[in-house]
Order: sequence, then C-alpha cells, then structure tokens
Amino acid sequence: MINTYQTSMPPPPIPPRLGSVMSAPGPGHSKPLLRFLIGMIVLQMVLLLGGFAYLYHTDNEYHKDLERKYLDDMIVLRRLEECEKDSQSVLDCKKLVEKYKNILAMVSQEEGRAAKLTGGVPSYGAMARMIVKQPVSSTPPTKYLEWNIGHSVRRNVQYYMSSWLKVLQPGDYNIYSQVAFSKWHPKTPLASRVKLRKGETGEEKDLMTAYCSLGDQDHTDVCTAFQGGVFSLEPDDQLSVWVTDPSLVNYEEGTTTFGLYKL
Repeated sequence: MINTYQTSMPPPPIPPRLGSVMSAPGPGHSKPLLRFLIGMIVLQMVLLLGGFAYLYHTDNEYHKDLERKYLDDMIVLRRLEECEKDSQSVLDCKKLVEKYKNILAMVSQEEGRAAKLTGGVPSYGAMARMIVKQPVSSTPPTKYLEWNIGHSVRRNVQYYMSSWLKVLQPGDYNIYSQVAFSKWHPKTPLASRVKLRKGETGEEKDLMTAYCSLGDQDHTDVCTAFQGGVFSLEPDDQLSVWVTDPSLVNYEEGTTTFGLYKL
C-alpha cells in the first residue's frame, strides 16, 4: 500500500558527529600570560632598585674623593686656628703659615694660567673695602689704623696683624683711602699715608700722602684727607694706612675707609 501522507514540517536537524564539538578554553590557557606580566614587573623593580643603588654608590665615592682631595687643606686650616689660640709652638705655626702661603700661591698661579689661556682675567678679581675699627685703650699704641675684619669685604686679598692688607695677585690696582679727623693737633699737621712694603719684613715707603686742616683747637668740624691712585703691585706686597694720631680720627661709620681693587 502506498503512503500518501504529507506534512509541511521541516525535517529534524542532523546530529553532530562525535569529536567535532570544540571545547571552550579552560583556565590553564591564561597562566603563561600571567607569568609574563609578573616577570616584567619584577624585572622593572630590579632595574629600578639597581639604578638607585648605583647612584647612591657613585655619590658616596664622589664625596669620599672630595674629602680625600681637600683633607690636607682642612688639616692646615684647623691647625692655623689652633695657632691663634697659642696651643702650638711658634716653629710649628711658622711652618703652617708657609704651607698656607704655598697653597695660595699655587691657586694664584693657576688663575693666572687660566687667564692667559682664555685671553681674559680671572673670574674672581681681587678687591678689598675695609671698615676702620676703633682702637682699644689697653692695646699698645700704634699709628697704623686697624680694620674690622668681620665687617670688611675682601676677595683674593689677605690681612696681616689687623692693619696690613696682603696682595695675592699681580697687576694694576686702584688704591684709595679716606681718613676723617675730628680733633686738632697743636704741633703736627693732620695727615694720612698709604704705606707699602715688600713682605712682612720689607722696608716701608710712602705710596700716597694726604693732609687736611681744622684750623685751630676751637674748631669742632671734621676734615677729611682723601687720596687715590693706580699702582702696580706684586704678590706679597702689603699695604696699610698710617695717621698722625689715631686718637684724632673720627670713627663714625663710613667716615674712615680704605680699599683697593684690581683693574
């Protein structure tokens, strides 16, 4: 018998074959990526710590080299401070002073060589502007003005025995002095002289002289003796200001000064 039954329903789907279904990736597939990221982070931390350690070591070595380089100079300066306190023998102090002079001479020579090579002048020129200090009655009398080192300005110029300035660099210098007198002297004119000597034991000579007059003892005004000029100086040259009588000088701020600067 022939089946003539018909339907409009679609045929059922064909079932998949065995083993053809792709399984979803499991949790084990992400482990290599995670390990790679952790490795990169650890590597960056190691490099960062290594950089810090290198910089710290380099900085320490730099400071150690700097300390070793200037250790001898620091020892000399400390011993010079002890010499001021009379804690060492005079012979040892003289040796330290000579060593200090040699150091300063070497610095001056290096600056001069640099100036010749560059065709210019040293970056730090020599100058001094000294503020007068009123003498103490207990000190021995002297006709050389003393300077207040703490309030004065000096660069590449030394001082000696509170009254003398010592030149370290050779060259032409503009030298000036201004001395104000507020008291009259009955016999001697009021004068100020800029003295020059070669070294500490050299013969003194008058470099400049200036006078001023108050008339007589009834005058209460102030007169000022000013002088200035350009002179060629050599290393170890020393300068000071001599006056008729320091007790006649006016010690008000700005009235009595002494200075020089290298041209």
